[in-house]
Amino acid sequence: MPMLRRPLLLIALLVSGCVPTAGGVEFSCGSADGAAIAGREVFRPGAVTVAAVGDVLMHILLQEDAAAQPSGYAAQVVHMAPYLQMADVTVANLEGPAARNVLPGGREGDVAPGVIYDGQIYSGYPTFNYHPSLIPALRGAGVDVLQTANNHAMDRGPLGVDRTLAAIDAAGLAHTGSRTRGAAGPWHTVVEAGGQRIAFLACSYSTNGHPDPAGQILLCYDDEAEVLADIRALAADPQVGAVIFLPHWGTEYVATPNANQRRLARAALEAGAAAVIGTHPHVLQPIEPYRTADGRDAFIAYSLGNFIASQWELPQRTSALLLFDLVPGPQGLEARMPAYLPTRVTRYVSGIIVQPAEQAVDGEQSVAHAAQVLGREGLLSLADMARLQGRAACPRGG
Repeated sequence: MPMLRRPLLLIALLVSGCVPTAGGVEFSCGSADGAAIAGREVFRPGAVTVAAVGDVLMHILLQEDAAAQPSGYAAQVVHMAPYLQMADVTVANLEGPAARNVLPGGREGDVAPGVIYDGQIYSGYPTFNYHPSLIPALRGAGVDVLQTANNHAMDRGPLGVDRTLAAIDAAGLAHTGSRTRGAAGPWHTVVEAGGQRIAFLACSYSTNGHPDPAGQILLCYDDEAEVLADIRALAADPQVGAVIFLPHWGTEYVATPNANQRRLARAALEAGAAAVIGTHPHVLQPIEPYRTADGRDAFIAYSLGNFIASQWELPQRTSALLLFDLVPGPQGLEARMPAYLPTRVTRYVSGIIVQPAEQAVDGEQSVAHAAQVLGREGLLSLADMARLQGRAACPRGG
């Protein structure tokens, strides 16, 4: 795993916020002199800043689009790179396999080199499989950790899980929530970030009925005792600064968490997790603070929605880049309430991209929707993001 980072991104941030982009649309720039909307501090001196995004769910349209782009999947996520790279460590949910040459049913297949979509080996719903070139594209955009426990994780069977994890390892990313056949290693991953060791643990509510004969996916509810025991052990480890719990759960397309989400979230925090960040509903769900019985401040982000997918209703194309600080507390690192940058997936003439909503055509709709679900406190503009790096949002005349 490479050293994680908070680099100086002046040129990239200025360019991404200010130049014309896909489809010949010229995006406006945030005012560097305007009042910040954010009411929550991030990037505190000495803190470890964590970023999280939701589902990477590459439907057929996205796979076809990537196949038509000279840079493949990288073209779809490049506009988020300056913001993903600002944090010390960034995590995303890889919703489905990225397994080289695996057919539906988990059988070996073969496709010509360079083909990243063929409708069989690499295809979409209901049994997804993405060309493994997606993974280095995510790494290049700034993702460091992939959550691999979700309801589509077994879409290409045990071989699909094995080859997905091999591709993630080859790209130098960490992963959590699934493991190769015969592996006895941990479900969690620990990464070094900002001078601390941060643990991430993912699980899924289901595998959509696909059998898991080798026990490769950690299940949030069926394996709940193991999930909570792992959190307790990690929280008690003096070499681990904080535990971030990443459950794949909830009801699709519903903007409120269900009773099982609320119960498991609280149990995880009481077991020692610093924060809970959920995925699966494909829409945003609220963020709420939580004070544990032993006096730690924590939070639950029930769902971050779709980071990138080809679902075009406003709630499904709107998501958020979540940013929060881990700061020293009486019992170790504690998670402060997060801030967030709204994002939007848009189909332009030149391709499909995810980008800050403020840059997108009709992006104000996504900003308003995100604020309605997540609250205006913590809402970040591009100008806020620029100020967090200590510079203006756009060059003069941008």
